[in-house]
Amino acid sequence: MSMGKGEDSIDAVSQVIVTTKEPVIVELGPGAGYSLREIFSSLQPSRVYAIEISDAFRKTLTDNEEFAASIESGVLSVHGDDAESLGFIPSNSVDLIFGFNVIYFLDPLDVYLKEMKRILKPGGTFNFGVKDIAQTFDKEIYVNTDWSACLEQMKSAGFVEVKQLEKRLEGPLEYSTLVGVKPN
Repeated sequence: MSMGKGEDSIDAVSQVIVTTKEPVIVELGPGAGYSLREIFSSLQPSRVYAIEISDAFRKTLTDNEEFAASIESGVLSVHGDDAESLGFIPSNSVDLIFGFNVIYFLDPLDVYLKEMKRILKPGGTFNFGVKDIAQTFDKEIYVNTDWSACLEQMKSAGFVEVKQLEKRLEGPLEYSTLVGVKPN
């Protein structure tokens, strides 16, 4: 998957439905910040935790003047932690977890799902944008590319309303979203 202009991840954020005013959001793997910009402009969060394990991408985010005021005010924080353990995020405090081209690398997936369930509020949702082309890549790196198996693991972790949404966009931008809700 090549670095583009983020049209696909921006579109994925535009499809997110958050019913909470000023939601608390976790973005897993914000990379260059394309979807993060859209999160701020369209979802108007009160708090965003950007979880990015790449040193280079973290530097890109923290050096970006566009995000400087949000970082300085504490609305945005950028973390290099692995998402399997996010102890700095309180339990039952997050309205939305968003990740685009990330779920492939969460191994073992059930460990990450357990942590996501811990931090999500009851009724909180996760949205993972996925691309079918990832199914053709190295299975030792892209370990979660069977969307049905991912959905089953999400159900096993206790999430409800788990489903794969219809594909969006075309060509190399085509993606679908795996969604689920923490029960009330």
